[in-house]
Amino acid sequence: MTKKRLITLLSVLLGFLVLITAGCIDQDGAQTGTLSENNYETSQKVDVVHLTGEDYGYPQPFTIYPRGPGSSKVGMIFDSLVERDEIGIIPWLAERWDISSDGTEYTFYLRKGVSWSDGEPFTASDVKFTFDYEKEHIPISGGVEPEVMKIVDNVQVVDANTVKFVLSQPISTFIYKLARFKIIPEHIYETVTDPYSFLDPSAVTGTGPFLLDEYNKEHGTYRFVANKNFWGPNTAVEAVEFVPVSDSLIAFEQGQIDFTDISPDTLDRFTSNPDIRIIQQPAFWGYQFYFNMNKRPELGDKRIRHAFAYAIDREELMEKIGRGAGKTGQMGILPEDHIWYNPDQPAYEYDPEKAKALLEEAGWTDTDGDGIRDKDGKKLSYVLSLASGEVRIGELIKERLSKVGIDVQIKALESKSRDVNLNSGDFELGISGFGGWGQDADYLRTRYCDLSSQKENVASNALTFGYHNDTLNALGTQELRELDDEKRKEIVYKMQAVLAEDMPTIPLYYTTSYDAWHISKYDGWMNMYDHHARTHSILSYLERDGIAAKR
Repeated sequence: MTKKRLITLLSVLLGFLVLITAGCIDQDGAQTGTLSENNYETSQKVDVVHLTGEDYGYPQPFTIYPRGPGSSKVGMIFDSLVERDEIGIIPWLAERWDISSDGTEYTFYLRKGVSWSDGEPFTASDVKFTFDYEKEHIPISGGVEPEVMKIVDNVQVVDANTVKFVLSQPISTFIYKLARFKIIPEHIYETVTDPYSFLDPSAVTGTGPFLLDEYNKEHGTYRFVANKNFWGPNTAVEAVEFVPVSDSLIAFEQGQIDFTDISPDTLDRFTSNPDIRIIQQPAFWGYQFYFNMNKRPELGDKRIRHAFAYAIDREELMEKIGRGAGKTGQMGILPEDHIWYNPDQPAYEYDPEKAKALLEEAGWTDTDGDGIRDKDGKKLSYVLSLASGEVRIGELIKERLSKVGIDVQIKALESKSRDVNLNSGDFELGISGFGGWGQDADYLRTRYCDLSSQKENVASNALTFGYHNDTLNALGTQELRELDDEKRKEIVYKMQAVLAEDMPTIPLYYTTSYDAWHISKYDGWMNMYDHHARTHSILSYLERDGIAAKR
């Protein structure tokens, strides 16, 4: 398989999702995207853009903070072998690559003449060094996922401009996942034994389009300036400044920042301004409801999980919490806006009577008249763990569940503590947001299969929450190794059907967001095809013609 064929396959896979993410069409073919008429002359080049900011850590892969938009700051300095734009995977530090017929060898041909920002040449040795270094030092951002790390048997330097990855087995998403793999300079990090405390200016030596000019941890400010020796497309933005603001909408209106996200109830403040472009994004961020079958074994009965789904009014959550800007969750996990969404699945619409019938069928009745169903001396009474900002969601769910005999006590936590509890399995029921709904469908496997290869994957719901399904595991194994995208899509459809029937978690609703910016200041914002935030694509700051030329 050659680079050309691979890109063709990825384009087929992602083409429709591209149209959605770029704001062209939705799943029903309806127009989405720009919500305001724009008559101002647009700007495709600018000296500086101002964005809202706060402290996300020092912008190198080992010191950036794990949550928040810190990864995008790392990507301004450090490059990957491949990048992602609005179409799909594009060559980046690697100008082309070959894949062996069995899918276990990837040979990358690197661009010649690329230098690190300190003037040292970039070579294949840097790629091998980075991969080997990350075996001992796992980066917080910009690294290879643990599962992929285990599948790569070794990395070989063929010559100064050629590097080969040898895999122990084929993996369908290998190129896609390499877009996260940020290369660090061997000549600097080879002597660094503790990269997590490496805050020297040389720590942010990269091959990327920007240099770190200023960083103030106390104030949460960053300033990046264009790398004049950048090997790639010309920068359309000469400097990017991140500055904390107390209210992003007011700051945007007053011109303190040039780009912001806005909520549905504030749209009217901006739609009449011809200098502001407003784009509606697809529903790729949302809330999910988790069952812990390890803590509460009765939740292993899918009739009870189905009862939860029928008892929770997801439409109500979307209207009252999401202000109507979103779509209700689908039990097959992938949202409607995903290119590989399987529409042939049960809807589980709000039906409390059906929920009651399922609980009765499973043997749970209210024997003592206290309004809470019980069985063999145990009650359907749970603690629902969530972040403090999700309390209203919990209150609505608590109210609906009480009507079918399920008792819920809400436990509000600081978001980091909630995340720790979810990852460790220290909860009974949980709610958490998830922003990766639009990414490659392989997350159905990584989050819901309990395969031996995923023992180190803390994101796996299956391993942490006690979920197991042999059929899903078998499909996940096939999906991982299937290199033909049409066949892989068929497998993903089957996986959604299994998940919709088994319901290990409940996607509550997916939100749609709105991005706004002043087109007279800068109109070059670009989306990655699988992410909900335009500012997260480094390509937003580069000239479009130059990006297209790299294909």
